[in-house]
Amino acid sequence: MKIIIFEDEKHNAERLVQLLQKCLEAVEVLAIIESVEEGLRWLSNNENAAELIFMDIQLSDGNCFELFEKMEIQTPIVFTTAYDSFALQAFKVYSVDYLMKPIDVKDLQRAIEKYEYFKVPANPALNISKIAEEFFKREHTRFIGKINNQLVYVKARDIAYVYFLDGLTWAITLTDQKIPLDYSLDQIEKMLDRSLFFRINRKLIVHIDAIRKITTYYNSRFIVQLFPAIDTEAIISRERVGSFKAWLEGRGTV
Repeated sequence: MKIIIFEDEKHNAERLVQLLQKCLEAVEVLAIIESVEEGLRWLSNNENAAELIFMDIQLSDGNCFELFEKMEIQTPIVFTTAYDSFALQAFKVYSVDYLMKPIDVKDLQRAIEKYEYFKVPANPALNISKIAEEFFKREHTRFIGKINNQLVYVKARDIAYVYFLDGLTWAITLTDQKIPLDYSLDQIEKMLDRSLFFRINRKLIVHIDAIRKITTYYNSRFIVQLFPAIDTEAIISRERVGSFKAWLEGRGTV
C-alpha cells in the first residue's frame, strides 16, 4: 500500500512507519511531510499517488485543515491526533478513521481494515471541507460584552466556565478574568463546542479543563471543584448526571 504521512515530530513518524509495517504485508511510504506548505507542494506534484494518507492535525506551520481550503484532496485520510475535541466525532463519520496519540497497533489495524472495507468515498474532499469549516468556526468563536463604556470580547477557547448570577451572564477565563457577556446561557451553549463544554445545571456551563475534582453529593448529585475557583456551588443536577458521565467519557451529550 502506498502511503503519505503528515507528521512534524520525527519520532511519531518513525513509530507510525514501524506500526504500519506490522499491520501490512507491503507498505511504501512515499513521503513524510512536516508542514502545510510542504504538503501543498507535494500533493500538487503527486496527485493521487498515494492510496491512503495519515495526517496529524497540527503541523509545524499551522493546521492541516488549511490544505483543504487551498486544494481538493481525493485520497482517503486517517487523522492521527492528540486533540480530543468535537472534531473527532465528525471524523468518525466523514473520514476513514482517527487515531489518538500515542497510536495503538490494534487501533491502526482496525483503521486499515475499515479503509479496505469501504475504500474511497464518493467525494471525501467535500465532506472534509465541511469539517474544516466547522473546526475553524468553533475554534475562533468569540463573545462580546461591555465593561463601563468599553466593548470587550473573550475567545471561547479561553473560557473556563460561564455562569448566570443576579440577572447577568459572566465568563471566567482560564487566567481568572471575569467578563460580563451580552448573551443568555442558552445562546452561549449553542455556540460552544459540546465535547469541551458541559452545562451542569441551569446556571453554569463548564470547560472540561476547569474541573479539578468531582465529589458525590446528596440526592444522587455531584459537586465539582473548579479552577479558577467559583464563588458559588457548582452542583450537577440529578437529571444531568448520566449525560455528564457520558460527556466525561467522550461519548457526547446530544
